[in-house]
Amino acid sequence: MLENNSYIRCLFIDFSKAFYVVRHSILLSKISSLDIPPTALNWIIAFLTGRSQVCKTSDGRFSDPQPITSSIVQGSGIGPTIWLIMESDLHQLSDANVIFKYADDTNLLVPENTDCTLY
Repeated sequence: MLENNSYIRCLFIDFSKAFYVVRHSILLSKISSLDIPPTALNWIIAFLTGRSQVCKTSDGRFSDPQPITSSIVQGSGIGPTIWLIMESDLHQLSDANVIFKYADDTNLLVPENTDCTLY
């Protein structure tokens, strides 16, 4: 890009806590539209659904179980891949721009000579 432009604008996005806010209903809709084997799809559905959590108070009591309807399990091997599927529809507005995505980090490069601006 620098061979054809005197400068490049860079936008670095770190979706802080991104894994916590992924809604399972939206994610499963996106995953279902992919061409993946039914066995793999069913495994991912089973991995994301039917989970619950409880809270323990300082006096040792437990809350009622609550369903988990959002988030990706931190540290899971499939977590970064699931996030990439979730943000798969995030794309640059111009072919002159370049976007790099990995896990919860997204970088957008916008050259000086482009048909759209960064702001």
